[in-house]
Amino acid sequence: MRIGAWVARLALLAFHAGFVRPMLKLYWGARFRKANLIPAGPCLVVGNHNSHIDAALLMTLFPLGRLHRVHPVAAADYFGESWFRKTMAMVLMNGIPIARRPTPGQDPLAPMIRALERGDALILFPEGSRGEPGVVAPFRSGVGRLARSVPGLPIVPVFMSGPERTWPRGENMPLPLGIDVEVGRPRTYDPAMDPKEIAEKVREDVLALAPPPLPLPGPRPSPPIRVAVCGIDEDANRAVFEALTRRLGPIGRTVGLDRPILEADEAGVREAGGRVPLVRSTWGASLLAFVFRTGGMFRGDRFASMVAAARVDEALSDGRTARFVVSRGNALVDLLAWAEADFYRGVFDDRGLQQLTLYLSGQRKIPIRLWWEYARKAPEVWLLNTFDLAHPPVPDVVVLLTLPASRALERMRARGEDRDPYPTQEWLERLQESYRQVVGVLRRPGPVEVIVLDAEGPDPDLSAERAEEAVRRVAAVQGQAAAKADGRDGS
Repeated sequence: MRIGAWVARLALLAFHAGFVRPMLKLYWGARFRKANLIPAGPCLVVGNHNSHIDAALLMTLFPLGRLHRVHPVAAADYFGESWFRKTMAMVLMNGIPIARRPTPGQDPLAPMIRALERGDALILFPEGSRGEPGVVAPFRSGVGRLARSVPGLPIVPVFMSGPERTWPRGENMPLPLGIDVEVGRPRTYDPAMDPKEIAEKVREDVLALAPPPLPLPGPRPSPPIRVAVCGIDEDANRAVFEALTRRLGPIGRTVGLDRPILEADEAGVREAGGRVPLVRSTWGASLLAFVFRTGGMFRGDRFASMVAAARVDEALSDGRTARFVVSRGNALVDLLAWAEADFYRGVFDDRGLQQLTLYLSGQRKIPIRLWWEYARKAPEVWLLNTFDLAHPPVPDVVVLLTLPASRALERMRARGEDRDPYPTQEWLERLQESYRQVVGVLRRPGPVEVIVLDAEGPDPDLSAERAEEAVRRVAAVQGQAAAKADGRDGS
């Protein structure tokens, strides 16, 4: 073997063993089902295509020692545009370049046929390019012509759920939401069939591995109504959060953002799964929290948990997935209160809230000249903004649970929480006042509805009932607005 081929193989192995596979496992939390169905010999692995990471996911189905004989099919015109793309596709991904617009007399299938005849495996996305997230476009006839050219070729259907949310086309920053890869049984197709018919059969085999689809008829539903249960006492927040999630479930499908994430409906409350996007890895956020020394209620793993909840909240943008999203705490509200109590120290005003809200929601970047100030005094805000860790949505309803700081401190001591250097009674008093200021400012411009309740009330379900009434009011207002919009559209 030539020295160049050895170097290319080592680079391929190092890239996948040292970067791709750890990232897929630790950052994206990718899970593979029935990967043992991949044949040992030449085969064609076919999957849906929505993301930058699809080829890497399918290459992970193969043992590392076999990667030099696995080739994703890459568009020569796109991946040959620059040296960077060419290096990524042809060296680090071991791709085979194919002309999407071949010159007369050129057979674009020839390189693929030669690779299969050598005993190699191919990865092909018959849709041709990354399409609309969550939509599997018709398969092009090339997969059918390849099946006819190599009779008896095993074709392995694969369906990938999650890449369309984690890193869709047009997005620069991936989100570590869960990815599931479902592998189907290899099939062969009668070479006497028409190529288009084979392509349609292969597409049916891929779609057969997909999770149950969401209902599509009718107009696109509004985003879910988001409810944040906030306050300085964890026990009170959790009790009202659980009671409210349980009460809203029978009204409409409800997702409860906590650890673990819950979902509720007429059948009751259970741990979430299926259609709810789950963050399976938080090590990156935990590392940043450690390096930049986030503190107090956002120290270390607490910061990572907040980021994970904000990412799921951000991903739940379609009312078909959830009618209500209830969160124990809220990244936007909590961080605004934290920044006022610790960073602004009593000089918080409407302008400051607006600026911070733009930073936290990702609508505006913190200017570089202010990086040192924020990284030193409010590292939580700076990390979320600078590293695009999440863009937490503004809640529709905020339930603020108040409690005397001395009582909250007693409860924290009973739970055995660390008091060095957080919290103290003085700090808790300042933080609770900051919550009041934040929700007061959020309430004034509308459309956020705020209810302030006593955390020492006799029954969390009574507080949840008050919160439910607020949610119903918001739902009624949204319904009226949607009806008016439909009336205008129909006029």
